[in-house]
Amino acid sequence: MTIANDEASREKPFLYIAVGVLRAADGRVLIAKRRPGKPGAGKWEFPGGKREPGEAVAEALARELDEELGVHVRETRPLIRFAHDYSDRRVLLDIHLVESWGGVAYGREGQELAWSRPERLDEYDLLSANTPVVAALRLPPRYLITPAPDDDTAGFMAAAERALAGGLRLLRLRAWDLDDDAYEVLARELQSLAAGHDAALLLDRDAVMVKRVGAAGLHLTARALRSLARRPLPAGFWVGASCHGRADLERAIGLGADFATLSPVAATPSHPDAAPLGWEGFARAREGLALPVYALGGVGPEECDAAWEAGAQGVAGIRSLWPGR
Repeated sequence: MTIANDEASREKPFLYIAVGVLRAADGRVLIAKRRPGKPGAGKWEFPGGKREPGEAVAEALARELDEELGVHVRETRPLIRFAHDYSDRRVLLDIHLVESWGGVAYGREGQELAWSRPERLDEYDLLSANTPVVAALRLPPRYLITPAPDDDTAGFMAAAERALAGGLRLLRLRAWDLDDDAYEVLARELQSLAAGHDAALLLDRDAVMVKRVGAAGLHLTARALRSLARRPLPAGFWVGASCHGRADLERAIGLGADFATLSPVAATPSHPDAAPLGWEGFARAREGLALPVYALGGVGPEECDAAWEAGAQGVAGIRSLWPGR
């Protein structure tokens, strides 16, 4: 775990917080309003609390959700884990997604509760630390990067249709061989298809084209990430970034990116000379950082569990997620 090591930060009390995000079958998630007398009183947060010395994360999560909500946890998975520096304390937030529990949640400590769809959480005055949690809830576990369309546009669109029909909800149009005009023509066609499946399409050319096409956002190449001085799109658009190490991830956070890909996790035919991170290297590179990060490079959807355990949002890929490749 990486936490700021300046003198002021070291003097603050450190807390390990286990947090549970209850997600109902209809996709809504549970938030709670902090009670008067607590730091951040009146703001909304996801339920959880301090992990006691010697207590396992699963034990702390089960205890806190029982104490606060009167529910009994059945199944969880990691969502995101990061450090946050408040003015008076430092915390490590270990957030888990809870999709199966026993009992009916209620404010057992007198706190107000609300169920909200992730895309409407902006309507609540959330504690500042929750920004990357909200992004992680809105992002799907799979991120498709398209292969080059070559000369078979019809075949490309048919494969994209199959991918979207199969549940892909986030994709990036990657077509380096096309000039900007041809790329935009294809982007418009793909955007129309994605909109019909309630999916988000990201382009990787520039912010102006994103707005013209009506796409959901921009994916920054590693070169673009290193050259930009500020976030290229306002809130409401997705901004992703290609990263190859911790320094890139930190740069993406500084730029205000919403998520990143980190690669390569494993060896790939397209980059045979790139040293793979492995799951341990991936976990070290993203540890403590407040940013959803997809694992990319030699991984597929069957490795989502391993990705989540390593701190990933999920997996990104070309060959592993593209139908017929």
